[in-house]
Amino acid sequence: MATPSHEYQPDPVTMVAYHRALAEHADSLKAYATRLLNDPSAAEDVAQDSFLALYRHLNQVPTAAFRPWLFRVARNLCLDQLRRRKFKLSLFRDLQKDEEQPFVPADQNAEQPDEIAATRESRQAIEQAIAELPLKFREAFLLCEVEGLSYEDAAAVMGCPVKTVSTRLFRARQRFKSLVSRLIKV
Repeated sequence: MATPSHEYQPDPVTMVAYHRALAEHADSLKAYATRLLNDPSAAEDVAQDSFLALYRHLNQVPTAAFRPWLFRVARNLCLDQLRRRKFKLSLFRDLQKDEEQPFVPADQNAEQPDEIAATRESRQAIEQAIAELPLKFREAFLLCEVEGLSYEDAAAVMGCPVKTVSTRLFRARQRFKSLVSRLIKV
């Protein structure tokens, strides 16, 4: 990665922390953005832009706050893209190929074709249920349930009180359970 040309040059310890954050959080940041945007290519851009923003603000962001700060930036970038999408026609959106969906590896222990099919069907139902959650609930669900952020960190990312995160997460769990049970016919 080429160092951007500006006055601030981070110290070696900060650069190590930055590279550690890049290694530890890049995949989860991309997965979070993919699930918010339903567009892996745009999610990749969001993740890259988030890390670039972090690099530009290394002198202002404490090392311990890198993760919530990155998710906050990614969230804002995703919301910007979603707002822009409202005003654009997406003619071929429904023709999206299965290969462009978030990749979830198949269970290697399932040997029977019917077990493999059931596992695949369940995972697709879970992804569909997450995608069908309203954005404010999906956001809380992804940050807390999928990414494992604390309510406090999720509140910092979402820019709302901890109680709001708690309420949205409760409602997201209820809707998620209902959606999954509807999608998976037992």
